[in-house]
Amino acid sequence: MKLTLLFALFVLALTFVSFTAHAEVVNIGISTVGLYELPTEISKRRGFYQEEGLEVRKIAVRSPLHVPALLAGELDYSTVTGLILSASVQGMPLKSVMGWFDKPLHMLIARPNIKRLTDLKDKRVAVSGFGSIPHVMLREALAGAGMNPDKDITVLALGGSGDRLAALISGIVDATPLDIAYIQRTEKLGYNNLLYLGDVVNLRLGGLAASNDKIQRNPEQITRVIRATLKGVRFMKTNKPETLAIMRDYLKISGDYVEKIYLFALKSLNEDGLVAKSSLDNEIRLAREQLKVKEEVAESKVAEWKFIKDILAKR
Repeated sequence: MKLTLLFALFVLALTFVSFTAHAEVVNIGISTVGLYELPTEISKRRGFYQEEGLEVRKIAVRSPLHVPALLAGELDYSTVTGLILSASVQGMPLKSVMGWFDKPLHMLIARPNIKRLTDLKDKRVAVSGFGSIPHVMLREALAGAGMNPDKDITVLALGGSGDRLAALISGIVDATPLDIAYIQRTEKLGYNNLLYLGDVVNLRLGGLAASNDKIQRNPEQITRVIRATLKGVRFMKTNKPETLAIMRDYLKISGDYVEKIYLFALKSLNEDGLVAKSSLDNEIRLAREQLKVKEEVAESKVAEWKFIKDILAKR
């Protein structure tokens, strides 16, 4: 009996080692750990990528480097989709292939002496990269308050939310839009929540983007990556207790904050892995304005939805 059990365990171990050895390595770029890319972390922890024969490696890369990294094949996918869209509008061979949040999940955080948006006049504000979603959101918020985003503030491109928070703490900048997963830390530090940016602009957040070369050469991998990630998106909605546990561990959120942040996320979540047309149209419009692109930009220039639509059609 013992020998039979030992043999079964030996075979199981060999099967696991064989599977791991043959798993296809996929590099997914993030700018920093955050709520915006949580579905990928859920899919890793729940084994959804492994079920597709994938070994997903998440790599933190400064936001401006995602475009060249995708083009060079150093990253297979990027979750910094706002910056990728801006590059696509400029003619770079990159496209979004999946989405999951239809509204931004960012809070504009400021130093204690800054109480209103207009107090940001002549101040320094950090964004992840020029043309990124945080930058676009900031511009929209300032314009809505009657300010000139090109003249009234100094914008610094400093990377992901973690880098921007460090810049705020060190005094390099006076304010920055941060992933709402950071509000527990910023409130304890005494910083002000100036504005929840999801209330002022419809823009998607997160998702997956890939190079046109990847789309043409390896469509089968893209399908598997999206299918696994979609399971993470839907798990987030249907398995609240386990999702909260992952958020506590991965995002380092405790107490009542984790439930508060989870509810913010659910309001924005697109469980079909797509992007609301209004959000994408708005993102394209704002990118054209910022980049001073006069010609119309078709959705097909910045996105390829055939993979996610095929997956949805088979469910």
